[in-house]
Amino acid sequence: MPNVLFLHQNFPGQYKLLAEELSLRDNFKVVALGQGTPFGFELGNVEYVGYSSRPDPNADLFPPLTFFSEQVRRGDAVRWQLMELKERGFTPDLCFVHPGWGEALFLRDVFPESKLVSYLEYGYRNSGSELEFDPEFPAPPSDLNYVSLRNLPSWQAAAVSDALVSPTRWQAGTFPPALAGRITVIHEGIDTSVAAPAAPSPVVLPSGATLREGQPLITYVARSLEPYRGFHTFMRALPRLLEILPDAHVAIVGKEPPSYGRNPPEGGTWKQRMLKEVGDDIDTERVHFFGTLPYPELINLFRRSSAHVYLTYPFVLSWSLIDAMACGCAIVASATEPVEEVIRDGENGLLADFFDHQALAEKLALVVDDQNLRQRLSKNARQTAVSQFDFKTVALPAYEKLIADLLA
Repeated sequence: MPNVLFLHQNFPGQYKLLAEELSLRDNFKVVALGQGTPFGFELGNVEYVGYSSRPDPNADLFPPLTFFSEQVRRGDAVRWQLMELKERGFTPDLCFVHPGWGEALFLRDVFPESKLVSYLEYGYRNSGSELEFDPEFPAPPSDLNYVSLRNLPSWQAAAVSDALVSPTRWQAGTFPPALAGRITVIHEGIDTSVAAPAAPSPVVLPSGATLREGQPLITYVARSLEPYRGFHTFMRALPRLLEILPDAHVAIVGKEPPSYGRNPPEGGTWKQRMLKEVGDDIDTERVHFFGTLPYPELINLFRRSSAHVYLTYPFVLSWSLIDAMACGCAIVASATEPVEEVIRDGENGLLADFFDHQALAEKLALVVDDQNLRQRLSKNARQTAVSQFDFKTVALPAYEKLIADLLA
Protein backbone atom coordinates (compact mmCIF):
# COMPACT_ATOMS: atom_id res chain seq x y z
CA MET A 1 0.00 0.00 0.00
CA PRO A 2 1.69 3.25 -1.10
CA ASN A 3 2.07 5.93 1.57
CA VAL A 4 1.53 9.44 0.19
CA LEU A 5 2.48 12.69 1.90
CA PHE A 6 1.06 16.09 0.90
CA LEU A 7 2.94 19.12 2.16
CA HIS A 8 1.38 22.55 1.68
CA GLN A 9 1.49 25.60 3.93
CA ASN A 10 -2.19 26.29 3.25
CA PHE A 11 -3.34 22.70 2.77
CA PRO A 12 -5.27 21.57 0.82
CA GLY A 13 -4.50 24.39 -1.63
CA GLN A 14 -3.84 22.95 -5.06
CA TYR A 15 -4.05 19.40 -3.69
CA LYS A 16 -7.69 19.38 -2.59
CA LEU A 17 -9.08 17.10 -5.29
CA LEU A 18 -6.00 14.92 -5.71
CA ALA A 19 -5.51 14.29 -1.99
CA GLU A 20 -9.16 13.40 -1.53
CA GLU A 21 -9.16 11.08 -4.56
CA LEU A 22 -6.06 9.15 -3.46
CA SER A 23 -7.22 8.92 0.16
CA LEU A 24 -10.45 7.20 -0.90
CA ARG A 25 -8.58 4.42 -2.68
CA ASP A 26 -8.12 1.23 -0.70
CA ASN A 27 -4.46 0.91 -1.57
CA PHE A 28 -3.34 4.40 -0.51
CA LYS A 29 -2.54 5.86 2.90
CA VAL A 30 -2.58 9.67 2.73
CA VAL A 31 -1.16 12.10 5.30
CA ALA A 32 -1.08 15.89 4.88
CA LEU A 33 0.95 18.55 6.67
CA GLY A 34 -0.10 22.17 6.80
CA GLN A 35 0.43 25.22 8.93
CA GLY A 36 -2.01 25.61 11.78
CA THR A 37 -5.23 23.90 12.71
CA PRO A 38 -7.30 21.59 10.48
CA PHE A 39 -8.87 23.30 7.49
CA GLY A 40 -12.47 23.03 8.64
CA PHE A 41 -14.03 20.34 6.45
CA GLU A 42 -13.77 16.63 5.78
CA LEU A 43 -11.47 15.63 2.96
CA GLY A 44 -11.85 11.94 2.20
CA ASN A 45 -9.64 9.83 4.47
CA VAL A 46 -6.78 12.32 4.63
CA GLU A 47 -4.99 12.38 8.00
CA TYR A 48 -4.04 15.98 8.72
CA VAL A 49 -1.08 17.07 10.86
CA GLY A 50 -0.58 20.75 11.67
CA TYR A 51 2.64 22.58 12.50
CA SER A 52 3.53 26.07 13.66
CA SER A 53 6.62 28.21 13.30
CA ARG A 54 7.58 31.22 15.36
CA PRO A 55 8.68 34.54 13.83
CA ASP A 56 12.36 35.37 13.66
CA PRO A 57 13.22 37.92 16.40
CA ASN A 58 16.25 39.07 14.38
CA ALA A 59 14.41 39.51 11.09
CA ASP A 60 14.91 43.28 10.96
CA LEU A 61 18.70 43.04 11.13
CA PHE A 62 18.73 42.69 7.33
CA PRO A 63 15.16 43.09 5.98
CA PRO A 64 15.74 41.42 2.59
CA LEU A 65 16.40 38.19 4.46
CA THR A 66 13.16 38.36 6.41
CA PHE A 67 11.16 36.19 4.04
CA PHE A 68 13.95 33.66 3.60
CA SER A 69 14.37 33.48 7.37
CA GLU A 70 10.66 32.65 7.68
CA GLN A 71 11.04 29.95 5.04
CA VAL A 72 13.93 28.28 6.86
CA ARG A 73 12.15 28.41 10.21
CA ARG A 74 9.03 26.95 8.63
CA GLY A 75 11.10 24.19 7.05
CA ASP A 76 12.65 23.41 10.41
CA ALA A 77 9.23 23.23 12.11
CA VAL A 78 8.10 20.79 9.42
CA ARG A 79 11.27 18.73 9.87
CA TRP A 80 10.27 17.88 13.45
CA GLN A 81 6.76 16.89 12.39
CA LEU A 82 8.21 14.67 9.68
CA MET A 83 10.49 12.99 12.21
CA GLU A 84 7.49 12.33 14.44
CA LEU A 85 5.67 10.74 11.52
CA LYS A 86 8.70 8.59 10.85
CA GLU A 87 8.87 7.48 14.49
CA ARG A 88 5.17 6.52 14.25
CA GLY A 89 6.04 4.23 11.35
CA PHE A 90 4.90 6.42 8.44
CA THR A 91 7.44 6.69 5.64
CA PRO A 92 6.03 8.10 2.40
CA ASP A 93 6.66 6.37 -0.88
CA LEU A 94 5.58 9.54 -2.63
CA CYS A 95 5.58 13.18 -1.54
CA PHE A 96 3.65 15.99 -3.21
CA VAL A 97 4.99 19.33 -2.00
CA HIS A 98 4.54 23.02 -2.65
CA PRO A 99 8.02 24.20 -1.69
CA GLY A 100 7.44 27.94 -2.03
CA TRP A 101 7.13 28.61 1.70
CA GLY A 102 10.17 26.55 2.70
CA GLU A 103 8.36 23.52 4.09
CA ALA A 104 10.28 21.05 1.92
CA LEU A 105 13.78 22.33 2.75
CA PHE A 106 14.61 19.33 4.96
CA LEU A 107 12.19 16.76 3.57
CA ARG A 108 14.89 14.85 1.72
CA ASP A 109 16.99 14.72 4.89
CA VAL A 110 14.23 12.91 6.78
CA PHE A 111 12.96 10.73 3.93
CA PRO A 112 15.91 10.25 1.55
CA GLU A 113 14.30 7.37 -0.38
CA SER A 114 10.88 8.91 -1.00
CA LYS A 115 9.87 10.03 -4.47
CA LEU A 116 9.40 13.78 -4.45
CA VAL A 117 7.07 15.79 -6.73
CA SER A 118 7.46 19.56 -6.36
CA TYR A 119 4.74 21.97 -7.45
CA LEU A 120 6.52 24.97 -8.97
CA GLU A 121 3.86 27.65 -8.98
CA TYR A 122 5.76 30.78 -9.96
CA GLY A 123 9.34 31.90 -10.49
CA TYR A 124 10.00 35.40 -9.14
CA ARG A 125 12.08 37.71 -11.33
CA ASN A 126 13.24 41.30 -11.07
CA SER A 127 12.76 42.12 -14.75
CA GLY A 128 10.02 41.34 -17.23
CA SER A 129 7.75 40.37 -14.36
CA GLU A 130 4.72 41.54 -12.43
CA LEU A 131 6.97 43.82 -10.38
CA GLU A 132 7.56 46.05 -13.41
CA PHE A 133 4.18 45.62 -15.08
CA ASP A 134 2.18 48.50 -13.62
CA PRO A 135 3.92 51.89 -13.91
CA GLU A 136 1.36 53.43 -11.56
CA PHE A 137 2.59 51.31 -8.67
CA PRO A 138 6.33 50.71 -9.17
CA ALA A 139 7.95 48.16 -6.91
CA PRO A 140 10.42 49.55 -4.36
CA PRO A 141 14.11 48.80 -5.00
CA SER A 142 14.19 46.34 -2.11
CA ASP A 143 11.63 44.18 -3.92
CA LEU A 144 13.45 44.33 -7.24
CA ASN A 145 16.93 43.76 -5.82
CA TYR A 146 16.13 40.86 -3.53
CA VAL A 147 13.09 39.16 -5.07
CA SER A 148 15.22 36.20 -6.18
CA LEU A 149 15.55 35.20 -2.51
CA ARG A 150 11.91 34.10 -2.66
CA ASN A 151 12.91 31.40 -5.15
CA LEU A 152 15.58 29.69 -3.07
CA PRO A 153 13.34 27.04 -1.42
CA SER A 154 11.71 26.17 -4.75
CA TRP A 155 15.06 25.89 -6.50
CA GLN A 156 16.47 23.73 -3.70
CA ALA A 157 13.44 21.44 -3.77
CA ALA A 158 13.61 21.19 -7.55
CA ALA A 159 17.24 20.12 -7.37
CA VAL A 160 16.37 17.08 -5.26
CA SER A 161 12.94 16.29 -6.76
CA ASP A 162 12.10 13.31 -8.93
CA ALA A 163 9.44 15.27 -10.84
CA LEU A 164 8.37 18.89 -11.24
CA VAL A 165 4.84 20.14 -11.97
CA SER A 166 3.45 23.56 -12.91
CA PRO A 167 -0.22 24.37 -13.58
CA THR A 168 0.22 26.28 -16.86
CA ARG A 169 2.81 26.57 -19.61
CA TRP A 170 3.31 30.25 -18.89
CA GLN A 171 3.94 29.66 -15.18
CA ALA A 172 6.40 26.88 -16.03
CA GLY A 173 8.21 29.35 -18.26
CA THR A 174 8.85 31.74 -15.37
CA PHE A 175 11.52 29.35 -14.08
CA PRO A 176 15.11 29.20 -15.38
CA PRO A 177 15.47 27.05 -18.52
CA ALA A 178 17.32 24.31 -16.63
CA LEU A 179 14.21 23.82 -14.46
CA ALA A 180 11.54 24.71 -17.02
CA GLY A 181 12.78 21.92 -19.27
CA ARG A 182 12.05 19.36 -16.54
CA ILE A 183 8.54 20.58 -15.71
CA THR A 184 5.39 18.65 -16.57
CA VAL A 185 2.38 20.95 -17.00
CA ILE A 186 -0.56 19.57 -15.04
CA HIS A 187 -3.23 21.95 -13.84
CA GLU A 188 -4.73 20.75 -10.55
CA GLY A 189 -8.16 20.81 -12.14
CA ILE A 190 -11.64 21.64 -10.93
CA ASP A 191 -14.79 19.57 -10.56
CA THR A 192 -16.76 20.65 -13.62
CA SER A 193 -19.78 18.69 -12.44
CA VAL A 194 -20.02 21.11 -9.50
CA ALA A 195 -18.86 24.24 -11.31
CA ALA A 196 -21.43 23.90 -14.05
CA PRO A 197 -24.31 25.83 -15.62
CA ALA A 198 -27.62 25.49 -13.79
CA ALA A 199 -30.62 27.59 -12.86
CA PRO A 200 -29.33 29.96 -10.17
CA SER A 201 -30.91 30.51 -6.82
CA PRO A 202 -31.93 34.10 -6.05
CA VAL A 203 -28.92 36.33 -5.35
CA VAL A 204 -29.25 38.11 -2.02
CA LEU A 205 -27.30 41.36 -2.04
CA PRO A 206 -25.24 42.52 0.98
CA SER A 207 -28.02 45.02 1.71
CA GLY A 208 -30.45 42.14 2.18
CA ALA A 209 -32.38 42.90 -0.99
CA THR A 210 -32.71 40.28 -3.72
CA LEU A 211 -31.48 40.95 -7.24
CA ARG A 212 -34.48 41.07 -9.52
CA GLU A 213 -34.80 38.41 -12.20
CA GLY A 214 -33.61 39.65 -15.55
CA GLN A 215 -31.43 42.45 -14.19
CA PRO A 216 -27.94 42.33 -15.80
CA LEU A 217 -25.23 41.35 -13.32
CA ILE A 218 -21.52 42.02 -13.84
CA THR A 219 -19.27 39.91 -11.60
CA TYR A 220 -15.70 40.53 -10.47
CA VAL A 221 -13.96 37.98 -8.24
CA ALA A 222 -10.49 37.94 -6.69
CA ARG A 223 -8.99 36.62 -3.49
CA SER A 224 -8.18 40.24 -2.59
CA LEU A 225 -9.22 43.59 -4.01
CA GLU A 226 -5.80 44.77 -5.20
CA PRO A 227 -3.89 45.98 -8.27
CA TYR A 228 -2.38 42.53 -8.98
CA ARG A 229 -5.90 41.45 -9.99
CA GLY A 230 -6.79 44.69 -11.74
CA PHE A 231 -9.15 46.00 -9.08
CA HIS A 232 -8.14 49.60 -9.81
CA THR A 233 -8.82 49.18 -13.53
CA PHE A 234 -12.19 47.58 -12.89
CA MET A 235 -13.28 50.32 -10.49
CA ARG A 236 -12.28 52.97 -13.02
CA ALA A 237 -14.42 51.21 -15.62
CA LEU A 238 -17.56 51.41 -13.47
CA PRO A 239 -18.66 55.02 -14.18
CA ARG A 240 -18.79 54.35 -17.92
CA LEU A 241 -20.16 50.82 -17.49
CA LEU A 242 -23.04 51.90 -15.27
CA GLU A 243 -23.79 54.76 -17.66
CA ILE A 244 -24.04 52.43 -20.67
CA LEU A 245 -26.01 49.81 -18.72
CA PRO A 246 -28.45 51.79 -16.55
CA ASP A 247 -30.17 48.63 -15.24
CA ALA A 248 -27.03 46.61 -14.48
CA HIS A 249 -25.75 45.70 -11.04
CA VAL A 250 -22.16 44.84 -10.13
CA ALA A 251 -21.08 42.12 -7.68
CA ILE A 252 -17.53 42.41 -6.32
CA VAL A 253 -16.14 39.45 -4.37
CA GLY A 254 -12.87 39.50 -2.43
CA LYS A 255 -11.33 40.49 0.87
CA GLU A 256 -9.79 43.90 1.48
CA PRO A 257 -6.35 43.01 2.91
CA PRO A 258 -3.98 42.37 -0.02
CA SER A 259 -2.78 38.87 -0.86
CA TYR A 260 -0.12 40.07 -3.31
CA GLY A 261 1.74 43.34 -3.31
CA ARG A 262 1.33 46.10 -0.77
CA ASN A 263 -1.33 48.32 0.73
CA PRO A 264 -1.73 51.81 -0.78
CA PRO A 265 1.25 53.98 0.17
CA GLU A 266 -1.04 56.51 1.84
CA GLY A 267 -2.58 53.80 4.03
CA GLY A 268 -5.98 52.16 4.12
CA THR A 269 -7.13 49.52 1.64
CA TRP A 270 -7.40 49.52 -2.13
CA LYS A 271 -11.18 49.44 -1.81
CA GLN A 272 -11.08 52.62 0.23
CA ARG A 273 -8.68 54.26 -2.18
CA MET A 274 -10.71 53.43 -5.28
CA LEU A 275 -14.02 54.45 -3.70
CA LYS A 276 -12.40 57.76 -2.83
CA GLU A 277 -11.34 58.12 -6.48
CA VAL A 278 -14.53 57.06 -8.29
CA GLY A 279 -17.19 56.81 -5.58
CA ASP A 280 -18.85 60.11 -6.53
CA ASP A 281 -19.15 58.95 -10.15
CA ILE A 282 -20.92 55.62 -9.58
CA ASP A 283 -24.31 54.58 -8.31
CA THR A 284 -23.26 52.85 -5.09
CA GLU A 285 -26.71 51.29 -4.79
CA ARG A 286 -25.86 49.19 -7.85
CA VAL A 287 -22.30 48.26 -6.82
CA HIS A 288 -22.23 45.54 -4.18
CA PHE A 289 -19.21 44.37 -2.18
CA PHE A 290 -19.77 40.78 -1.01
CA GLY A 291 -16.48 40.24 0.80
CA THR A 292 -15.52 36.56 0.60
CA LEU A 293 -18.11 33.91 -0.24
CA PRO A 294 -18.40 30.17 0.44
CA TYR A 295 -17.76 28.17 -2.72
CA PRO A 296 -21.42 27.16 -3.32
CA GLU A 297 -22.49 30.81 -3.14
CA LEU A 298 -19.69 31.79 -5.51
CA ILE A 299 -20.82 29.17 -8.02
CA ASN A 300 -24.39 30.44 -7.75
CA LEU A 301 -23.16 33.98 -8.44
CA PHE A 302 -21.34 32.78 -11.56
CA ARG A 303 -24.51 31.08 -12.77
CA ARG A 304 -26.39 34.36 -12.39
CA SER A 305 -23.64 36.44 -14.03
CA SER A 306 -24.33 38.24 -17.31
CA ALA A 307 -20.62 38.93 -17.84
CA HIS A 308 -17.61 38.10 -15.69
CA VAL A 309 -14.44 40.18 -15.42
CA TYR A 310 -11.01 38.67 -14.83
CA LEU A 311 -7.97 40.94 -14.74
CA THR A 312 -4.45 40.05 -13.66
CA TYR A 313 -0.85 41.18 -13.80
CA PRO A 314 1.51 38.64 -15.44
CA PHE A 315 1.18 36.36 -12.42
CA VAL A 316 -0.34 33.04 -11.36
CA LEU A 317 -3.66 32.19 -12.98
CA SER A 318 -6.60 32.27 -10.56
CA TRP A 319 -8.97 29.36 -9.96
CA SER A 320 -11.86 31.81 -10.14
CA LEU A 321 -11.40 32.24 -13.90
CA ILE A 322 -11.66 28.50 -14.52
CA ASP A 323 -14.64 28.16 -12.18
CA ALA A 324 -16.41 31.01 -13.97
CA MET A 325 -15.74 29.46 -17.38
CA ALA A 326 -16.98 26.07 -16.18
CA CYS A 327 -20.22 27.73 -15.04
CA GLY A 328 -20.69 29.15 -18.51
CA CYS A 329 -19.83 32.77 -17.77
CA ALA A 330 -19.19 35.11 -20.67
CA ILE A 331 -15.66 36.27 -19.87
CA VAL A 332 -14.06 39.67 -20.43
CA ALA A 333 -10.43 39.45 -19.34
CA SER A 334 -7.10 41.22 -19.53
CA ALA A 335 -4.82 40.55 -22.48
CA THR A 336 -1.97 39.39 -20.24
CA GLU A 337 0.15 36.26 -20.75
CA PRO A 338 -1.45 33.96 -18.15
CA VAL A 339 -4.92 34.74 -19.50
CA GLU A 340 -4.00 34.47 -23.17
CA GLU A 341 -3.00 30.85 -22.60
CA VAL A 342 -6.65 30.11 -21.78
CA ILE A 343 -8.82 32.79 -23.41
CA ARG A 344 -8.91 33.14 -27.19
CA ASP A 345 -10.23 36.59 -28.02
CA GLY A 346 -13.64 36.46 -29.65
CA GLU A 347 -13.95 32.69 -29.27
CA ASN A 348 -14.30 31.76 -25.60
CA GLY A 349 -14.07 35.27 -24.17
CA LEU A 350 -13.12 38.84 -24.99
CA LEU A 351 -9.74 40.37 -24.16
CA ALA A 352 -9.01 43.99 -23.30
CA ASP A 353 -5.85 45.89 -22.51
CA PHE A 354 -5.25 45.61 -18.75
CA PHE A 355 -4.98 49.38 -18.28
CA ASP A 356 -7.76 50.51 -20.65
CA HIS A 357 -10.76 50.83 -18.35
CA GLN A 358 -12.88 52.49 -21.03
CA ALA A 359 -12.38 49.57 -23.42
CA LEU A 360 -13.18 47.19 -20.56
CA ALA A 361 -16.49 48.96 -19.95
CA GLU A 362 -17.37 48.95 -23.64
CA LYS A 363 -16.63 45.22 -24.04
CA LEU A 364 -18.64 44.33 -20.95
CA ALA A 365 -21.60 46.32 -22.27
CA LEU A 366 -21.26 44.58 -25.64
CA VAL A 367 -21.47 41.16 -24.00
CA VAL A 368 -24.49 42.11 -21.91
CA ASP A 369 -26.36 43.65 -24.85
CA ASP A 370 -25.55 41.03 -27.50
CA GLN A 371 -27.32 37.82 -26.52
CA ASN A 372 -25.90 35.78 -29.41
CA LEU A 373 -22.33 36.81 -28.55
CA ARG A 374 -22.91 36.12 -24.88
CA GLN A 375 -24.30 32.64 -25.54
CA ARG A 376 -21.43 31.76 -27.90
CA LEU A 377 -18.75 32.91 -25.46
CA SER A 378 -20.52 31.09 -22.63
CA LYS A 379 -20.74 27.80 -24.51
CA ASN A 380 -17.12 27.92 -25.63
CA ALA A 381 -15.86 28.92 -22.18
CA ARG A 382 -17.59 25.90 -20.67
CA GLN A 383 -16.11 23.62 -23.35
CA THR A 384 -12.61 24.96 -22.64
CA ALA A 385 -12.96 24.40 -18.90
CA VAL A 386 -14.17 20.82 -19.38
CA SER A 387 -11.66 19.84 -22.06
CA GLN A 388 -8.59 21.41 -20.44
CA PHE A 389 -9.22 21.72 -16.70
CA ASP A 390 -11.62 18.99 -15.55
CA PHE A 391 -10.08 17.05 -12.67
CA LYS A 392 -11.51 13.61 -13.38
CA THR A 393 -10.85 13.49 -17.12
CA VAL A 394 -7.74 15.67 -17.49
CA ALA A 395 -5.78 16.29 -14.28
CA LEU A 396 -6.30 12.93 -12.60
CA PRO A 397 -5.16 10.77 -15.56
CA ALA A 398 -2.04 12.93 -15.88
CA TYR A 399 -1.28 12.50 -12.18
CA GLU A 400 -2.01 8.77 -12.33
CA LYS A 401 0.56 8.38 -15.09
CA LEU A 402 3.09 10.44 -13.12
CA ILE A 403 2.50 8.35 -9.98
CA ALA A 404 2.74 5.07 -11.86
CA ASP A 405 6.01 6.12 -13.50
CA LEU A 406 7.54 7.21 -10.21
CA LEU A 407 6.46 4.19 -8.19
CA ALA A 408 7.53 1.80 -10.93
